[in-house]
Amino acid sequence: MKGLAGSQVSREGGGTVTADDAYLRHARGETAFYEHEYRVRAAAGQWRWMLARGRIVERHADGRPRRVAGIQVDSTARRAMAEAVTEATRRLARIAEHVPGLLYQYEIDAERRERFRYVSARTRDLFGVEPERVLEDVQAVFSVIDEDDRARMSAELRRSLREMSEWRCEFRVQRPDGRRRWMLGSATPERMPDGRTVWYGYIEDVTSQRELEQARRDALVAEAASRAKTQFLGRMSHELRTPLNAVLGFAQLMEIDRDEPPAPGQARRLRLVREAGEHLLRMIGDLLDLTRIESGGMALHPELLAPRVVAEQAIAMVADAAARAQVTLALETGADAEPRLEADRARRLQVLLYLRSTAVKYNRPGGGATLRVSAVNAGGETDAPGTRAAALRWDVVDTGVGITADDLGRVFEPFQRGAQEGGPVEGAGIGLAVTQAVVTLMGGRIEARSEPGAGSTFSVTLPRR
Repeated sequence: MKGLAGSQVSREGGGTVTADDAYLRHARGETAFYEHEYRVRAAAGQWRWMLARGRIVERHADGRPRRVAGIQVDSTARRAMAEAVTEATRRLARIAEHVPGLLYQYEIDAERRERFRYVSARTRDLFGVEPERVLEDVQAVFSVIDEDDRARMSAELRRSLREMSEWRCEFRVQRPDGRRRWMLGSATPERMPDGRTVWYGYIEDVTSQRELEQARRDALVAEAASRAKTQFLGRMSHELRTPLNAVLGFAQLMEIDRDEPPAPGQARRLRLVREAGEHLLRMIGDLLDLTRIESGGMALHPELLAPRVVAEQAIAMVADAAARAQVTLALETGADAEPRLEADRARRLQVLLYLRSTAVKYNRPGGGATLRVSAVNAGGETDAPGTRAAALRWDVVDTGVGITADDLGRVFEPFQRGAQEGGPVEGAGIGLAVTQAVVTLMGGRIEARSEPGAGSTFSVTLPRR
């Protein structure tokens, strides 16, 4: 044995042990046998690994070793195989680190005992459980799976075992940190000669995909509901216009009937019928515009317009209402706002008319409503005099009741009237939604600023072309 001392070192229990050390430990009775590996140079010149293993089979009367029995074998191939397995395992672990899901090997033996033979480090991220704990106790994973899903998972596993088919199941996980996630697991079974069944599988977090699918389904439902609403409103609006026009027509005929003129009281009531009918007709028109825009059925017919002329038309059309409400109208335009604008005349007038009407309706006696027209750049800022502006801006400024900050955020939503809901001013809350939609359709934008008690400003910016 002394002839082999120091020829090769081996590591046993984490320490460095020579061949002599291994033998002496056995001789002292510390090990049942001695074993070590060492290298020798073969006749052909290459180095080979040898494994020596033996035990003392006879001792002298004083306890000294007398006879040793053992073997020496060439372990080069075995070591190469072990190193290959170690390297393959290391590569698998490195690959598994970059896989977003969990790689695993799961088995059920002939006695129906279950355990994980391998799990990647992703068990920490997916289940909040350390891999070592999963390998020791299979329940470490099952305990965080939603109780309602465990029975379904077990049933699918039994089917896979019985039919030797793929196991696939979605289930919920309640992580120790409180996070609740959806997982999708799949595995392929293989029957082993010793009666074991081994599944090679993969588990991934599909929470984001499920949320995306749910969002898509919700969007489809919302889109279908929106189409149904648009179709309903469009059809109902058309159906209502015909009888309403007849009512308005007969009311107007009775008001101007010279053969049988209405009495003063009747004339007043006829006027109320006509005004209410005209208000309802405007609401129906707004609904039709809204449904046309939402369905893509509103066409624009652009032409060259003089901004000041369109502004003057809008003022003229609300002049009577402003006089009755004791609101002063004003128009302010600069020379830089005079160049022509390419836009749809009817829709441009519709926008200004609605904003001016609103500035009058929600004003106070003795108040004012000013329409300012100015040239601005693409960002909406006022251009320097003499420059060729890319856009025009119309500011409708009133001194009315104003809008609260909470209501201002919803002012362009359909059927939202905020603090004016149930107030003395008639309206359905559609006009501003239609106005914003028309402005957007023309390639522009509309903004609102307000201070309760001090008035509001609505700004419409449109490109010149």
